[in-house]
Amino acid sequence: MPGTFCACSTPMGQSGIAVIRISGDMSGTGLDDCFKIIRTAGSAKVISQMEGYTAALADFIDPSDGSVIDRVVVTRFTAPHSYTGEDMTEISCHGGNAVKQEIFRVLFEKGIRPAEPGEFTKTAFVNGKLALSEAEAVMNVIKSESSGALKVSNSQVFGKLNSELSEVEETLYKAMSLIEMIVEFPEHDDTPVNTDRVREMISSAIDVLIPLKESYAQGRLLADRLRVALAGKPNSGKSTLLNRLTGFDRAIVTDIPGTTRDTLDQDIDIEGIPVRITDTAGIRETDDAIEAMGVERARSSIREADLCLFLVSPEDPEDEVISQLSLIRSGEADIPVVLVFTKSDVGINPSYEKIAASAKALGIEKSMIISALSDEGIDLIRKEILSFYDSLGSTSSTVVISGRHAGLIGLAADKLMEAGSALDDGLGEDIASSVIRSALDDIGAITGKTVSSELVNTIFSDFCIGK
Repeated sequence: MPGTFCACSTPMGQSGIAVIRISGDMSGTGLDDCFKIIRTAGSAKVISQMEGYTAALADFIDPSDGSVIDRVVVTRFTAPHSYTGEDMTEISCHGGNAVKQEIFRVLFEKGIRPAEPGEFTKTAFVNGKLALSEAEAVMNVIKSESSGALKVSNSQVFGKLNSELSEVEETLYKAMSLIEMIVEFPEHDDTPVNTDRVREMISSAIDVLIPLKESYAQGRLLADRLRVALAGKPNSGKSTLLNRLTGFDRAIVTDIPGTTRDTLDQDIDIEGIPVRITDTAGIRETDDAIEAMGVERARSSIREADLCLFLVSPEDPEDEVISQLSLIRSGEADIPVVLVFTKSDVGINPSYEKIAASAKALGIEKSMIISALSDEGIDLIRKEILSFYDSLGSTSSTVVISGRHAGLIGLAADKLMEAGSALDDGLGEDIASSVIRSALDDIGAITGKTVSSELVNTIFSDFCIGK
C-alpha cells in the first residue's frame, strides 16, 4: 500500500517514553508545521531541513490551534540511508496513552495512515535494504528469549545465511551456464571433463545445503524452546526439581501424592539455550476424575517433549517404575529418556541397580543420582540438557532458525541430488539443468530473488505493527 505510514514501535500501555515511527515522503516537509524546534545541530528551523541521522529537541504541536501536545526528541533519517530506504522521522515522546493518541490524531489528520504489520521491514526488503532472509530474522531478534536465540537471529540479520545461500546460487548458475554451453556447442564442450565439473558444482552446493538443513534441529529449539518433561510416579520429586531449576517456588510441594494435578510449564535459560520445563502429574491409575485428566495431559506432554527426565524416588516399587518406563518407550520410542534417582539426601532406591539395568534393556542408557533439596546433581541435569542440545548440531557454522527456510533448503538439496542422478544415469544435461533451475527457485524463495508478492505479504503479516 503506497503512501506515508506510521506506528508506535514501543509496547502498548504507559511507559517512560514511546517511539513513533513515520516513513514516506510526508515524514519531512509534510510535518514541518507539527514541530517547533528548540535545539538541534546546525541551523535547521524545521525538521525537513535537518540532516539525516541528527536529532532535535522540539515541541510537537497541533497545527489547527498551535497548542503543544508534548515536548519530544525528533530524529531524522533521509533516503536512501534509512531503515526503510525512504525518508523517515522518529518521535520519542512521553509514554502516556493520551500523548500517543493525540500525536496519532494529528498524524492521521495530515493524511498519514497507520502502518500494516511488518510494513517498515517489508518496505526495507522491497527497497533492497534487506534480503528476505535478513528481514525475517528481524522478527526472530524481537522474539528471542535467550542469548543463544539472539546470537543466531542477529547473525542472519547481518546476512550470514543469505551470504552462504548466495554462494550456492552463484555455483549453481555457473553449473547451468556450463550445461548451456555443452548443449549448444556439443562438438566443443560435450566432454567428460566438463560434465565432471558440473557434477562437482552440484556436489559442492549439496555439501553446503545438507548441513544447513540439519542445523534446524538446533534452530527449532532456539526458536520454540527445548521442551523437557519431568515424568514419574506421584511424589517422586518432580515439583521440587522444577522449583530448583527455576530458582523459585513455581510448583506446590507436599508429601501428599497427586498434589500436581495438571502440567506446569516454566521457561528458563540454560547457558543461552531457551528451555521449557514441564512438571507433569504423576502417572498412575486413579479413580479421581480430575487427577485422571492430569495424568492424560502428562502423557501428552511426554509425547511432545524433546527430552524426558524420568524421576524415581527411594520409595518407588521396582515393578511399577519398569512398567511405566516400558509404557513410555513403547508409546514414544524416539524420545530420549534419562533416568533420575531423586532424594539422595534421604537415600537411594534399594532397587537402583535392577531398575537401571531394566532401563538399559529398554534403550535408556543414561542415569544419575540427585537431590533437589540439597542441590546434589542439579548441575548434572543442566549439563545433560546442554549435552542433548549439542548432540543435535551439524557441521554448518550457520544455524537455520526458520522452519520455512529449513524446508526449502531440504527441497533444494533433494532436487540437486536428482540433477546429479540425471547426469549419472545419462538422462541428459538439459534435464539436469531444469532440476537445478527448480532448486534455485527454492533458494530464491529464501533470499527473496524468486519470491511471490503473496508469500511476502504472508511472511510480514506475522510481524508486529511497529517493525
